[in-house]
Amino acid sequence: MDLQPVGKFAVVLELLELAERAFVYKLKRERPEITQPEIDEAVSKWYRHRPGAEFGDGVGVPGDPKRFGL
Repeated sequence: MDLQPVGKFAVVLELLELAERAFVYKLKRERPEITQPEIDEAVSKWYRHRPGAEFGDGVGVPGDPKRFGL
């Protein structure tokens, strides 16, 4: 399967959506009483601090985030 860059990006977005849905499913299974605002906060935190992506998703030496005003 030879995908063009746009097609590859679409696959990445689909996988990201699937990962988020799986994370929300896990939250609801572990904490049935969880509220939507708590879910939203947990998802937001997950995106900021995903396990395995502490320094971003790329390989190599992490850059200085200050260059982006962060």
